[in-house]
Amino acid sequence: MVAPNTLEILSLLLEVTHVSLIILVVSAVLGLLLGSLLTMINVKNIPVLKQFTVVISSFTRSVPIIIQLFIVYYAIPPILANFGIDASNLSATVAAILALTLYHGGYLTEVLRAAYKAVDKGQHEAADSFGYTPTKKFFRIILPQVVPVALPGWGNALIHLIHDTSLVFALGVADIMGRAELIAAASYGMNQVQVFITVAIIYIIFTFLSDGMVRLFEKKTRKYKLDSGLNARGM
Repeated sequence: MVAPNTLEILSLLLEVTHVSLIILVVSAVLGLLLGSLLTMINVKNIPVLKQFTVVISSFTRSVPIIIQLFIVYYAIPPILANFGIDASNLSATVAAILALTLYHGGYLTEVLRAAYKAVDKGQHEAADSFGYTPTKKFFRIILPQVVPVALPGWGNALIHLIHDTSLVFALGVADIMGRAELIAAASYGMNQVQVFITVAIIYIIFTFLSDGMVRLFEKKTRKYKLDSGLNARGM
């Protein structure tokens, strides 16, 4: 058997790159939304729900992501079946997105909570003195100050998420790593060094692009500082 060369390996991997990108992007967006929701519950001290956010955050940060993937894919459907919910057709891709969303959201809860707490209480009081509604205060005063503080942590979380998407092949998802395993196995491991170096280069590109995006956001929000508050909005 003739093992494929590097260019052929790259071509085969690029055919399934969109699968990894879809899982990454959807998990990142849903995880950010989930993390924001859990953070709001946490900082508002909503009874019972706050304890729930602590459990979610602790679980996702304590349990290895590969175990979380297995739990969502293999354990959740039987559990739901006990409540009359049929989830037997849950696809590996959907299960991977759900697990990564929970993981990313739980991690971001702590990042966003710390960023929110970093805003001086005087900013809240100043906004209240201007008669701002809670919604207006949040979007015009608090959020512009939270974002610059949270961006570095979010950037790190996004990089971790990129790395963790490489594990979804364990569920049978035909992503980059899944295709890489098949290519290496088909040649009986003769070209596995080329295969996994090529995979590494692809993930380096993913990480480089995400890091560049975060740095661009940091540059755009640099004018908002913790001591600027209302002055940053020209108020």
